[in-house]
Amino acid sequence: DILENFFLRMARGSGLKGLVSLGKRTQIQNINLIRPLIKFHKKDLLFLSKFVFNFYVDDPSNYDPKFNRIKIRNFIEQLELSGFDKDKFQLSIENLKRSDQTIRFYVEKNKKINSMINQKKKKLILKEDFFDNSYEVVFRSLSDLIHSIGQKNNPVRGKKIDNIIKLIKNNNLFKITLGNCLIKR
Repeated sequence: DILENFFLRMARGSGLKGLVSLGKRTQIQNINLIRPLIKFHKKDLLFLSKFVFNFYVDDPSNYDPKFNRIKIRNFIEQLELSGFDKDKFQLSIENLKRSDQTIRFYVEKNKKINSMINQKKKKLILKEDFFDNSYEVVFRSLSDLIHSIGQKNNPVRGKKIDNIIKLIKNNNLFKITLGNCLIKR
């Protein structure tokens, strides 16, 4: 599942955060997701299912190539037949997760040092230094802050955050509503 998810997200154009999002423990919007069986091999899961529940369901859609997940699954099988080592790929994913943790550290630091939030007025002020970080740090910081202040269920789309960053970097004056927030310069 981890490899399939990685390739699916890569095909959809996900960034680093999306590529490493499926793990044994993940936090999404302050909800802890724990997947204790994610590292088990399919044969072990089948055995467990038969042993504990005395049955398992063989879903025919798991073999239908019209679904992207099945295309990816077949692709991974072809890679394995060519000598592809799943363990090495898993090691690469773990390395990417560590890189993601580093970025998250700098995002939190950027938000703490370079932004001021007035929760009562639902107002956010960003210092100029906020934008003196790597693009990914600025992107995630701004996305997090808009999501926090706007209090929408889902974060704002990446393209819209990209557009706001471009406007700010180009010193353009603007007034835009995004994620339940009024953003102006």
